[in-house]
Amino acid sequence: MSWTLALLLALPVSAKTAEKVKASSETVKLAELFLKAPLDSLPPESIDFFMALDASALPVKLQRPFKVRRLEIKTARKLSEGGKKGNFRIIQTECEVTEDADEMDIRVLQSVGFMEITEEEKEHLEQRTKCTERDMLCEFSLKILKHKTADKTIRRRYFLHGRDPLMVLVGAFRNKIKDSNTPFFGSGAGPTCHHS
Repeated sequence: MSWTLALLLALPVSAKTAEKVKASSETVKLAELFLKAPLDSLPPESIDFFMALDASALPVKLQRPFKVRRLEIKTARKLSEGGKKGNFRIIQTECEVTEDADEMDIRVLQSVGFMEITEEEKEHLEQRTKCTERDMLCEFSLKILKHKTADKTIRRRYFLHGRDPLMVLVGAFRNKIKDSNTPFFGSGAGPTCHHS
């Protein structure tokens, strides 16, 4: 076992949340190790600890990389959970969308594999999958950024992770393959949402 992982494993297992004050020098050192370690080698208890850590408690130079790593982990978890559910998603209740607004900027999203889709493509996904926008935020990787344009109107921009199964449907739409019975790179009919 590497010394990096040994230090990360030394975190208290019971640490569910990190303090919302300035991080101690020990926590800062562990955060640096957390950022350098390969994602698949991180012990689960270190991930839980750092997911709860307030990024603003870290030194400024670590805050952006920390937010990128945290979004990377959230996305990997969501895609993994979705893969276990398959294409047939049963939506029983409204989920709570709780993304940190400060993590949601275009450069951060793109750095972890998100790609922009158009509003037309998002609406096509809603029709094709029977998933609402909220379903896609909860069950898939959809992210929505809002920003003011030069004329002060609010514009919404939509992003999906490149490994999200919905991206296959976006690719088919972009290539004008609209027949739902025609497999596009093995996609078949693609994911669907069913509300109970």
